Amino acid sequence: MFRPSRTTLAVLLPALAAVTLAACDSDAAGPDLSPDGGAGGRRSLATLEWNAIARGSIEKFKPNQQSAQRGMAYLTLAQYGAVDLVDRQFTRSGALQGAIAGASAVVLKYLYPADSAAFDAEVRTLEAALEPGRRIGFQGGEELGREIGARAVAIARADRFDAPWNGTVPTGPGIWYSSTVPATAPALPMLGQVQPFHMAAGNQFRPAPPPAFGSPAFLAAVAEVRGIADTRTARQDSIAKFWAMGTGTLIAGFWNATAAELIERNRLGERESARALALMNTAAMDGLIACADAKFTYWLLRPSQADPAISLAIGLPNFPSYPSNHSCFSGSAAYLLGALFPQDEQRLSGMAYDAGISRVLGGIHYRFDGDVGLQIARGVTQLALEGDRTNRLLGLLQ
Repeated sequence: MFRPSRTTLAVLLPALAAVTLAACDSDAAGPDLSPDGGAGGRRSLATLEWNAIARGSIEKFKPNQQSAQRGMAYLTLAQYGAVDLVDRQFTRSGALQGAIAGASAVVLKYLYPADSAAFDAEVRTLEAALEPGRRIGFQGGEELGREIGARAVAIARADRFDAPWNGTVPTGPGIWYSSTVPATAPALPMLGQVQPFHMAAGNQFRPAPPPAFGSPAFLAAVAEVRGIADTRTARQDSIAKFWAMGTGTLIAGFWNATAAELIERNRLGERESARALALMNTAAMDGLIACADAKFTYWLLRPSQADPAISLAIGLPNFPSYPSNHSCFSGSAAYLLGALFPQDEQRLSGMAYDAGISRVLGGIHYRFDGDVGLQIARGVTQLALEGDRTNRLLGLLQ
């Protein structure tokens, strides 16, 4: 019988606390560790301030999980590019803050156009709060940042995320079908064909097929989910619901808040903060792309479709089961952060495992869905780290 990892509760409570603290502290003053910081100066990092604004936009506008993560990927890519450009071209005090603000505002206006005026107003508010000598630098940096933000938006417009689907759902034993009433088309069937950040294509880490429908391995996997559903404890139900993250800032917001807490605790400066966030968010998006490629290659039905007696603790997504999106997504984010913050690697890996297992506890995934999702995440993470050594992300913005 399945049992969650021994770290589940140890991870769950600190994770909840981290999200709460990040939400409470997002506007609080923190150490100014950027190159712009004067002796004794104390300011929040601009990257984290705009990251918090973006998380607020997710909560306000309620995109789906994949759209939310895509937005964070392009936002943090632009921030990283803006910081790099200022480092190479502009040394005036205030320029770094302006560049991050300009890049962030351009990307956020693309993602959430209804709040365009508010994003521009935030830039002007930040500028007005500076002493006159720094405003000139801010303005110069803002111009560079807006240029980088426009490049990031141009990449986003061409990534095929909104490409229409003209296919049909296959039929046959073990094939997924829509459980919505009435039945609807699968969600995001073209995601696997979106242009990745690190991978050459969405199929780069395509796994082997899942256990054959009706095989002993498949039937055992179904029986495990049924056994959990029939005896689901209050603790298991709570874990499933916590990791569902279907409201608020969603999964993207959770991992960005986690990254922000690690950045602040380790006192990173603007460049390293922007790099960490960009690597994490682009790797997580590639994880989702790779996962979708496999989902819509194999079209495996959900456990509750194989055995309708399986009760669900959380909502059933309207797309195939194999592999687990949460494992691909959270695994990529956690493993990337673990590589950047090795003192937290074990804790973060435990969080990735718990995120995937939560879907088994909730009744919506087989165990092998999560195992393969984490396998994909490891491949994506390694590729992202290899690309970081040659500044691949920065090269996308050239």
